[in-house]
Amino acid sequence: MTSHQDTIALSVSDRWKRYCYLEWLDTYLWRLPRRRRKEIRAELKQNLAVASADATMTEAIDEHGSPRALARQYLDAEPTQGPLWAHGAIAVLVVIVAWVFATFAYVVGALDTLDALGSQGPATIGFLGVTIEAESSPDFMGATFTGFSWPTLIVAVLALLVFSRVWRMGRARSTG
Repeated sequence: MTSHQDTIALSVSDRWKRYCYLEWLDTYLWRLPRRRRKEIRAELKQNLAVASADATMTEAIDEHGSPRALARQYLDAEPTQGPLWAHGAIAVLVVIVAWVFATFAYVVGALDTLDALGSQGPATIGFLGVTIEAESSPDFMGATFTGFSWPTLIVAVLALLVFSRVWRMGRARSTG
């Protein structure tokens, strides 16, 4: 089964012009899902090949308009995308991992300091809202955590809202 596109022989120059046009268009369509961009690209690739059979590739491209204007038409016709919750969840995970790593480094530093001072008793320190009781002796090294890290929670919620682009929620409902 061959498509109409397979029967149209394009010169290297025409294929290059079409490729560049489609690449520019693709950069303006970045907000669309990848699958939809591929569908648009395949459709336009065939349309340009057919149109170039009757005229030059430059004229066929000019008939479609600038990549930015054509992309705007596609974007206006597509339903708007809602929040990207997966991106927000990844951002929250990054915040949590960073907090755990920073807390671990802080506790290791505190334990190293206690060990260097030869301190036998526990030392109470605070880190981002969490109270840490660190103890170091020749036989034992440990830390106890109490409290809750409100600053980390606030940063995690802000990361969720920003990276999931929660402001899209209103636009997605208004057009749906």
